[in-house]
Amino acid sequence: MFRVSDEMRFYLYTGRVNLRGGCLRLFQTVKTEMRSNPYDERNVFIFMNKARTIVRLVHYERGFYVMYEKRPSQGRFRKPVYESKTGRYQIGYTDLVCLTEGLARTEIRLEEVSPEPSK
Repeated sequence: MFRVSDEMRFYLYTGRVNLRGGCLRLFQTVKTEMRSNPYDERNVFIFMNKARTIVRLVHYERGFYVMYEKRPSQGRFRKPVYESKTGRYQIGYTDLVCLTEGLARTEIRLEEVSPEPSK
């Protein structure tokens, strides 16, 4: 079963990729193009076709290659914003959910609440 949590790291590949290949071809892209470790179970790699109508997530879990694919019935997926500091599209769990659900995430700020004095 493909399990995803907020403790995982999500990386979006932005180069051209042939999605007709399977898990092994995508894992080879992770090794050669992304220079990342596909066997680290905390890493999830996201691949999107040029038209942004297919998203594939690949992951290594307990000795198995796992691939998850999502296609919208209408429209296309939004592309995450590039992080110039890291040089990657590392996104969080919440951003992944927004990406695959077609939502646009905006910055949310919460007011700081000072703790109540103890009596």
